[in-house]
Amino acid sequence: MITIRNEILIRRSVEEVFAYVADFENMPRWNYYVKSVVRTTPGEKGLGATFHQVRKDDSQDYRIVEYEPSRVVAMATLPPERSLTMRFSLSPADGGTSLVDEWTIDTGLPWPIAGLARRTIRSAVATNLEKLRELLEVGETRLPDGRISRR
Repeated sequence: MITIRNEILIRRSVEEVFAYVADFENMPRWNYYVKSVVRTTPGEKGLGATFHQVRKDDSQDYRIVEYEPSRVVAMATLPPERSLTMRFSLSPADGGTSLVDEWTIDTGLPWPIAGLARRTIRSAVATNLEKLRELLEVGETRLPDGRISRR
C-alpha cells in the first residue's frame, strides 16, 4: 500500500468546490486520465452512490464511502479492482478553499517499485488538481492530452 497527499488552494467557496468535486461525473473535465464517469445507482449522488469510470487504459467501479457536504467526500474501488481510496477534504482558507486530496492505493508492486510509482502518481494528481483549480477559477482549462474543458 502507498499513500499520497496533495493540497491546493482554489479561490472559490467551499460549497462551490465541494459541489463540483463531489459530482464525480465532472472528473473527466479536470483529470486527463479519466475519459468518462457514469453514476450506476439511481437517486442521490451522496453516500453509497456507485459509479463506473472509464480511464485511459482501463475501467473501474467505485462507491462513495464518506460524504459530509462542504467538508469531505471519499470513494473506494469495488472488487475485483485493486484497492484505491480517494478522499477529498475541504476547508475555508485564505479567500477560497483548501482542498486536500489523499489516496491510499494497493499497487500490487514490491516496495522499491511502489515507491517510484508513488512519485509518478503524486505528480500526475498534482497536475490534475491544478487543472481543477484553473477550471473552477477561470472557467476553462487545457488538459495534458489536449482536450479543452469548460465548466
